Amino acid sequence: MDTGRPPLVRATLDTPATRNRLDDDMLTALTGALTAAEAAEGAEVFVLDATGDSFCSGIALGEADRDGWRPRLTAVHHLLQRLADSPLVTVAVVDGAATGGGVGLAAACDHVIAGPRASFRMTEVLLGLVPAVILPVVAERTGRHRAFSLALGAQHVSAEQAADIGLADQRTDDCRQELRLLLRRLRAADHGAVRALKRYRRELFPAPEGHADRALRAVAERLADQRVHERLNTLHRQGLIP
Repeated sequence: MDTGRPPLVRATLDTPATRNRLDDDMLTALTGALTAAEAAEGAEVFVLDATGDSFCSGIALGEADRDGWRPRLTAVHHLLQRLADSPLVTVAVVDGAATGGGVGLAAACDHVIAGPRASFRMTEVLLGLVPAVILPVVAERTGRHRAFSLALGAQHVSAEQAADIGLADQRTDDCRQELRLLLRRLRAADHGAVRALKRYRRELFPAPEGHADRALRAVAERLADQRVHERLNTLHRQGLIP
């Protein structure tokens, strides 16, 4: 975690060898970084960015045993909710490939900046799964049917397309400059009002009740199919999925 210049706190996904997958260590680190940022005096903005060619390759399911995926999926759900509900303004700077759960990680943030190398793709149906955990945060940005369509076709979404459909808030050739401009706008705002706006949004548009349990059931149903489990293990061994 880099505290940078107040009021900015930055957390960088920095495991490019695994395409910044959401494994147990990464989830613990991101959750801890957000907790520390929220406790930091004067902090107002929490920025997520990444090193390497991938922003985030999604949830590490291929290495999980039959039951090991449950706590990981639960941890992802809680992290997405915390990013959305944090009193800080959460910003994802995406300048690489976001796939699977990586799309949800970005979409859960208040503001998404998409750089020239950014792309977004919900790949779960290609693996025999459903994007149960991330679908609500994607739908919050794009609308329900658009989110369903993106998941159904596992569509590759460019940075330009992401900005057009609301999956990203800005498409830019210079992520650093765009982030500086955003921070300038946020510094001009009253931070108490910003926090109140986030609270009001949460009250007005609450997360779907019981979503975590439904998501776990949906994934469990797919993993109960032996062919799906074998496919995940094979693709993981081949290095094609996290």
